[in-house]
Amino acid sequence: MLHLLMVGVCLMGPTLFAQATDDKKANKEKASAEEQPVAAGVSVDSARKSADLPVGWNATDINKGETAAGYEIKQSAEFGGRITDFTGNTGTWDTFVNLGTGPRLLEYTLDLHSPNHTGILFDDFSFTNFGYGGDPNNLSRIRVLKGALYNLNASFRRDQSIFDYDLLANPLNPSPSNPTVPILQSPHEFLLTRRMSDVNLGLLPLGKVRFRLGWSRVVNEGTTFSSFHQGTEALLQQPTLNTTDNYTFGVSLRFIPRTSINYDQYYTYYKGDTTATLAPNAVGALFGLPSFTLAGGIPVNLGISFNTPAGQPCATPVLGTGFANPACNGYFSFTRSGRNRNSFPTEQFSFQSEYFRHVDLSGRINYSDAEADLPDFSQLFTGLETRTRARVQGLTGFSVSRRLSLNGDFAATIRVTDKFRIVDTFRYDNFRIPGAFNVVTTSFFGATLLSNPNAFSPATCPPPFIAATCPQHSASSGPDVTVDNRNDFLRQERKINTFELEYDFTKRITAHAGYRFERREITQSVADTLVETILPTLANVRGCPTTAPCTISVPSTDVGNDFVEINGHSGLIGFSARPTDQLRISADAEFFSGDNAFFRTTPRHLQDYRIRATYKPHTWVTFGSAIRIRENRNTSADIGNLQHNRSFGFSGTVTPPEGKWGVDLSYDYNDVFSQTNICFVATPNFVAPGAITCGTPFLSGLSIYNELAHSGSLSFFAKPVRRVSLGAAYTITSSTGNTLILNPNAPTGPLSYNYHLPVATLAIELSKNLTYKTGWNYYDYNEKSNAGPTLPRDFRGNVFTLSLRYSM
Repeated sequence: MLHLLMVGVCLMGPTLFAQATDDKKANKEKASAEEQPVAAGVSVDSARKSADLPVGWNATDINKGETAAGYEIKQSAEFGGRITDFTGNTGTWDTFVNLGTGPRLLEYTLDLHSPNHTGILFDDFSFTNFGYGGDPNNLSRIRVLKGALYNLNASFRRDQSIFDYDLLANPLNPSPSNPTVPILQSPHEFLLTRRMSDVNLGLLPLGKVRFRLGWSRVVNEGTTFSSFHQGTEALLQQPTLNTTDNYTFGVSLRFIPRTSINYDQYYTYYKGDTTATLAPNAVGALFGLPSFTLAGGIPVNLGISFNTPAGQPCATPVLGTGFANPACNGYFSFTRSGRNRNSFPTEQFSFQSEYFRHVDLSGRINYSDAEADLPDFSQLFTGLETRTRARVQGLTGFSVSRRLSLNGDFAATIRVTDKFRIVDTFRYDNFRIPGAFNVVTTSFFGATLLSNPNAFSPATCPPPFIAATCPQHSASSGPDVTVDNRNDFLRQERKINTFELEYDFTKRITAHAGYRFERREITQSVADTLVETILPTLANVRGCPTTAPCTISVPSTDVGNDFVEINGHSGLIGFSARPTDQLRISADAEFFSGDNAFFRTTPRHLQDYRIRATYKPHTWVTFGSAIRIRENRNTSADIGNLQHNRSFGFSGTVTPPEGKWGVDLSYDYNDVFSQTNICFVATPNFVAPGAITCGTPFLSGLSIYNELAHSGSLSFFAKPVRRVSLGAAYTITSSTGNTLILNPNAPTGPLSYNYHLPVATLAIELSKNLTYKTGWNYYDYNEKSNAGPTLPRDFRGNVFTLSLRYSM
């Protein structure tokens, strides 16, 4: 069969698939078989940017199905394959598209329905699958109902998630470095598989007492990469395993007329078992890293940052002998482990009521007492950090924190007259996070990578502590042993009340005006105690006598209590109108002003405008538009933050009732801007104008981010003859932007790019039950700037897909 399908690809051309949505299927099943268009379909685009095709393009089961044992039975299966051909950056292709070649189960559905509700175990049964055989996303879903007795939903989804955009955390090593080492892939690459399972059961869904039970699990497993700085940046390989289980139980009471009283219990348990080790040479080679050895053939890892004019990892990493410089920053090994165990129990009580004739009420309150526990953190570094002469450094410890949260809201709508309503909503949020950690750091020191770190002993290191057998500290070395005990506390209380008046001037015109008051109180406190043991030759520092060793307690500069109160006021206004049966318009605006801000990018003044309109001159013609403009600012002298987000959108659909052709088009424009005063350091010094004083050694500057993005799509389908459907679509996203770039090697990358996605489809109804589909997707990603000191991220690719769909 697969061989015949491949022959079909050569004869018929490329293919795309899509599963029809339930509502579109329901609408089409009303028409006769002769009037049904043959579905061309569209494939699942993992970039999530291909055009949504008009109704007439989607697959439809027009068969009546079969009847057996009192059930109406319908099922369909779509088998086929993909042929993928692309050029360019493999990592970016996998990040955006990740579609490969091979056979696929594109869809399988089974539906059983008891029209008279006489089924013994169930009245309705639905089983749906798609994506099996090699696609990055696949799903199985079951839905079972039995009248007023129960409803059951269960699903399993698997997503293969690859993120390898090579600019992420890339050190952007300059070409003048010796050696020149461009990093070809992102040092923070993700290669994960996410598996999501869930089961939800509702009992007595129409009864006066209703029950809800549920369970879900999310597992992220695979390999990720990260980096760690100790003298230089090391590439870490991280075997990743994170599991989250969610359990729910709920009951609803409906004894009071037009009133629902609900109680829900939620419990979430998270397990994090991710570890990290220094990436071996074979893995480093995939990122473009060379291997190095010291004299004597001792392997050493010099990290991923190679900028020798700036001394990274040192001025001369490779000696004339070809061996690595033993006075350079480097790693022999690195390991990190620790089990995260988090639990989140939550209780919630809620109600909704229309019991009183002119009053609608609703409310909700929930309480959570969560705990995050890291009982056995461990980290070990061996190598050399030249600034401190650290040769071996180990960290062990534990941490624990809790989050106690109380949230609630209450809303009331009072219908004073048939035209006039008063709406009031109050929301309360309160959380407290006490936490503590204890970390013990032990360090051994040496002058070079080839020197052995010395442990202190009075026998081998007598006064005046200058023997070669003493610990080899430098003036920048830290304590030999540090015990850090820290307690943190963060509390936030937030109260928001929104009061609105709504009035219907006519049956077609409604307006509202209101006021919102918000108060946030944030309390933060830190208590930190450091106990340091200082060994020779670090004597006579921090009050230690020259007859070291000694142990001292160091007060932390972080100790203190902070309290911030923020009061915000918002004016609300809006209206909705329906001047004619074909035209609807609505508009809303909010004007906010606050007397304080907790974060530098939090606005103290905000204006938010939203306008939406829909025009439907005919039942088969619809036009829509939306405008949103948001302006933020915090003009305090040391912040100077200005932001705006302006978006404009338009869409139109023309689908004549005879189903012979259809057009779908859309356009979106988005303008994002931000500027904020910042302090930074740069090597060599980069001088940027600024109006604030940062203090030595910091520089000041104005950080600017600006991006203009255009996205448009046009879709067309036609049905030239009864058994044939054709389709074509084109989507483009074009972005242009700029930002403050302190690294002269950094390109604008994803701020300026074009992404083209044309589509073509063909479907032929071979018989009453059998449909052949073929089509083509094209992906063209192109950045408008230079690639920078790494691989270009552009790619172009074709995905041909073909299938046979059988339905009964």
